[in-house]
Amino acid sequence: MLAGSPHSLLLFSVFSVALNQQAWRTTLLCKPANKKADAQMTSLEKVILDILETKQPANVKELVQLVQEQVDATLEDIEKEVKSLHKKGLVSLEDPTQHKNFISFLSPKTNRWFWLTLGTSLLSFASIMLLPETGTPLSYIRYIFAFVLVAFLPGYCLTETLFPRETALDTIERFTFSIGLSFAITALAGLFLSFTPIGLTLATSLPALGSTVIILAIVALIRKYKTQ
Repeated sequence: MLAGSPHSLLLFSVFSVALNQQAWRTTLLCKPANKKADAQMTSLEKVILDILETKQPANVKELVQLVQEQVDATLEDIEKEVKSLHKKGLVSLEDPTQHKNFISFLSPKTNRWFWLTLGTSLLSFASIMLLPETGTPLSYIRYIFAFVLVAFLPGYCLTETLFPRETALDTIERFTFSIGLSFAITALAGLFLSFTPIGLTLATSLPALGSTVIILAIVALIRKYKTQ
């Protein structure tokens, strides 16, 4: 990672957050190139480099602990020196939440919402098609899944597509958008089907809504991957 690159500047700006989260990985890239460069380094910088080289801490938290075991330094002092080392190109910082490929990004641990959305869509489809409309307690399960499919999932997936960053909206705003957009999408889907030769029936509306949910979920997942 080269100092001065846009990615390096980004890491600088969020390093304070990294220390608070203390999960970022720190790696020694190289030692000072010559004695003059070594002489210009502070004692704390030398301690940090020595620890990175010999003990190879797994993350920022471990680095801070090891440094404070050797010298009397505050968190702010360590932050300042690591910034300096990063600027000189001697130390790299790596966010462990950054996924290097789309396959790793698909992990249920990372994107639980995506797999829950797909699972709920499939359960909704199955319950509407297989469970009786009335007459048994299972009918209530059918109603619940049908309501979720019609009044929440389409708008939720569209909201995740429009606002892929978690910080863009709070929970209440996402829920409100999800409900409102779901009714809009459902109404538009019904209007579109009513003007087609196949018409608006349960057999046509269910696959239409299910397909919409899945497509929007995939688009949202891709957008989240690109904006991580």
